[in-house]
Amino acid sequence: MYWRIGGVEHYVLNLEEVKGVARPRPRSATFSGTQDSTMGVTRWASSPCRQLLAGATAQGVYLWNHKPFAQLSSLVYETTEFGRIVDLAWAPSGDTLFVALSRGYIYELSVQRRGDRVLEYVFATQHYFARGPGEENGIGGVGLAQRRTFRLPDTNSDVVCAGAAKYAMVATGSHVYRMTWAGALKSSVTVSEVYGRGGDVEVVQMGVLGDTDMEYFVFSDGSVRIIGNVGDSVDMVGDNVQTLDGLDATALDYSATSMMMAVGTTTGTVYLYALEGKQLHRVGRADGNGRVRALRWSADGTAVACVHATGHIVMRTLLGREVNSTRVGDIEFVAWGVGARVFAAGARNAWGLGFARAMSSAGNSVCLFSDDMVLVQARGVDEGAVWRVEHVAASYAGANAPIRVAACSADGRVAAAGTRGMAVSTGHGRWRLQRAARERIVEYTALAWSGSHVAAACVDHARNTARLEFWMGGRALDAPAASIDLDARAVVVSAHGSAVLVLSEHGMLSEYALAAGGAQVELRRAVDVAACGVDAHCVRQVMWAPGACGDSGAAVVVVQGAQLRVVRDGRASTVGRAEHVSISSVNIGSMHSAVWWYDGMQVLAAPVSLDDFMSNDTRALDRGPSVHLPLDFYPLVIAADHGMVIGLDQDSVGTHAPMLRGTLFLPSLLSHMLHTSEPDALMYAASFEHRGFFAHAMEKLLHEALVNDMRLDRTVRMLAHFAQFDDIVVHCARKTEAAFWPQLFECVGGAARLFMRCLNNGRLRTAAQ
Repeated sequence: MYWRIGGVEHYVLNLEEVKGVARPRPRSATFSGTQDSTMGVTRWASSPCRQLLAGATAQGVYLWNHKPFAQLSSLVYETTEFGRIVDLAWAPSGDTLFVALSRGYIYELSVQRRGDRVLEYVFATQHYFARGPGEENGIGGVGLAQRRTFRLPDTNSDVVCAGAAKYAMVATGSHVYRMTWAGALKSSVTVSEVYGRGGDVEVVQMGVLGDTDMEYFVFSDGSVRIIGNVGDSVDMVGDNVQTLDGLDATALDYSATSMMMAVGTTTGTVYLYALEGKQLHRVGRADGNGRVRALRWSADGTAVACVHATGHIVMRTLLGREVNSTRVGDIEFVAWGVGARVFAAGARNAWGLGFARAMSSAGNSVCLFSDDMVLVQARGVDEGAVWRVEHVAASYAGANAPIRVAACSADGRVAAAGTRGMAVSTGHGRWRLQRAARERIVEYTALAWSGSHVAAACVDHARNTARLEFWMGGRALDAPAASIDLDARAVVVSAHGSAVLVLSEHGMLSEYALAAGGAQVELRRAVDVAACGVDAHCVRQVMWAPGACGDSGAAVVVVQGAQLRVVRDGRASTVGRAEHVSISSVNIGSMHSAVWWYDGMQVLAAPVSLDDFMSNDTRALDRGPSVHLPLDFYPLVIAADHGMVIGLDQDSVGTHAPMLRGTLFLPSLLSHMLHTSEPDALMYAASFEHRGFFAHAMEKLLHEALVNDMRLDRTVRMLAHFAQFDDIVVHCARKTEAAFWPQLFECVGGAARLFMRCLNNGRLRTAAQ
């Protein structure tokens, strides 16, 4: 998930001279006529690589670099013979732009990368400057040139265009055309056929759902239609068509990474749909203020940035939880950059917002990373805990930012990787870097800490091979301690005890471990999860399910898109909706562990008994959650030894000091254990007796049992074993309505008896309350 850090950068889109962070020279590669300075930018489109931004006025097309924000090229037309420019679409290759005009014409523009490096920084002093993250090599020169002009059969009609992997889509007032990127017509269908019913409507937005054969259409009446099995001909009947009515849709975007679709509406509400098979199912709803003008998914599919008519950019999670909101101005467009950076723009102004996202961490550390910085909080919500802010070494960040993957150890050390190479912090503001020759050729795709080692999956572009490497976190990064070749590029790496799990892009899950001596890596076992219907490209987390299993019968827990799934015995079953999952050990009595996941509103847990663990049974997950913990903040870490869920508060990250929040899960878990086994609950509670929050947690447990009339007698019997029993009862009574007092004091033996016991034990303050 993403939280905003730092300030908001503001740029003025003066189309005669861009006043941004940096200005390249020469400023324009191609001109046709004079500069178009009379109108602002009306349409925007972000390139597939997320580095370039194309903007269109009524008569011109402009090209900007995302970061640093700088105008690279422009192409302005003297006349409007073919109409004004109304839309833009990028080809998947990033070297072609389709420009739609209002009279049924399309310009095909070539985006030419010249290969030169042009970058000029303008500072007030004109003496010294420092290049920022990712700017070491400057900005590549890019120019625009017109190739061809296409005329559609419909003239005098506004045109909407969209890009897909295999073809371009163009919609006029009466028809929808599918064209190759070379300009050849593939097929056409009338708008009324796509709409599927009577009525005078127009297509206002369209596209393809990722790499599927499903197209979506947003109509002027606010309805949305999904058409599947699109080929050279379209059969718009039966299961091939899904209509979403009553939405008043204004904007739509789909994430192929998480298989999620977000739909913005006129009321400000955002609806979230998950693609399961060939059907979309609504899985979330987020209310907002002001018409949704635009929305865009992040590259990893875990967050959607929404632009509202009120001028706010609202960041929402995979299942709709709002985590932060920033008001910047009159916005019509939003896009994500290469890293954790959001670009928003209107007709004359643009804004850049930096964000930080959570990284995988061991222990109770809460860790975030931005394009060139990491924030580590290793002490949870303990009093006096402060964030440690570390900027990645400038020599590394200058050429390799933004950071793409990162992982944090239990003691707060961080491993981070950008476009090439890797850097590892010592935890004291210093970073260890790899040799320059290695840094230039190795791309790291996933990282995880396994004890004192960094397990790093990489692609060696010089040898064109994929590898898993183990690096000693406390030593120089001259050479890995051990490595092993992989069959395919790794997409997820996670530590599981002394073992490391690696999920390849082909869907093979392999378990590796360092052999005795730590000089070799051995393969222990492998499971083909792709054969069970798991799409590796959509998996964010993977781990073994709790179970004393050997080489066979291993159960795997994965988070695929918005689903928590369990893979076992050649099939995958869905447990529920989840944004992330973790497993904590309990090892008390008959209870072995617990599987925790967050469904967008609350933290859920499925306790795993010792019998289930020994028999390698996943029925605890099959039965669903037994513990429900609603939260008013976003959870990041399950701190099992603290009995606490730790996360970040909404809208708390505007500087480098985000506000941590925590809530106790101990009362909820103990309530479940009291239902299954009182002795286990007593032993588990006793393990926290030395903690300062113990009395408060037990007060919450007693209060919930009293108010909800759930196992009050069992709760009182368990609490009676602790020395703080009298204090817990009295403090609970003071915080509870008097109507519940008779029931409470009846269970503890009466108020008078409780009063005398406090006097006899010397607890005068408790007796006085």
